[in-house]
Amino acid sequence: EDWEKFLYKYSPYQNIDESQESYPPILVTTSTRDDRVHPAHARKFVKKLWDLGEGKDWPVYYYENIEGGHGGAANAKQSSF
Repeated sequence: EDWEKFLYKYSPYQNIDESQESYPPILVTTSTRDDRVHPAHARKFVKKLWDLGEGKDWPVYYYENIEGGHGGAANAKQSSF
């Protein structure tokens, strides 16, 4: 029930507009060791953007840190990325 009434409306994955010929550049970051949000969510989102944006101006960049946790970084140096 919450999904239809609230969550679906702001879900980036569910609200990709396939009719758009151009999107601004998107950088999606995640961490392999995130214990709160599984990195598969970011991977799935990027894959969908890549597939739907084939042949369009949809620059999508993906970075997955293999060390950090939920904050995306293991130390201050990685945080500055």
